[in-house]
Amino acid sequence: MPHSDGEVWAAYRAKKRPCLVIGSNNPAVEQALTKGTPKNSTAPTVLVAPYYGVDRDGRRAGYKPDFVERVRHCEYPQFVWDRLPIAGGPDESILRLDHLQPIGALNNSYKISEFKLSDAALEVIDELVHWLIWGKVDADGLIALYRQEIEATFGSKTGFGANVPGQPV
Repeated sequence: MPHSDGEVWAAYRAKKRPCLVIGSNNPAVEQALTKGTPKNSTAPTVLVAPYYGVDRDGRRAGYKPDFVERVRHCEYPQFVWDRLPIAGGPDESILRLDHLQPIGALNNSYKISEFKLSDAALEVIDELVHWLIWGKVDADGLIALYRQEIEATFGSKTGFGANVPGQPV
């Protein structure tokens, strides 16, 4: 495989892992506009966020229970706790919204499962992505309501209201 100036060869290991598709409806670019350019410059992609297993065992580093509790209490916009319906997988997983990445949209780049989030769950993901990108949550949204209930029940460990611009205390 040749390589040009400014390029390097890279070798790395990758692990197949479940992901949540965040964006997949990219319009196709007309061939006339891409003639003479590398196909990868405009190849269609799917934007995904990967899940990581919570369990700490010989196969994965996992996460500490105190951290997982905070993630379950929605204290960080970049982490989402979940139980995936995958046989043989970890009991609990954390979705990393700060690890969004494109993958090729060709059908050999990924495997589609029969599972999908409900509309209500997608609404929560939308709010978390908004919080992650813009640094604030909708005062009337699900995240704010959930955090108010968590703080009323368990108290605040991170000062959620004080650390999030635009968030009611």
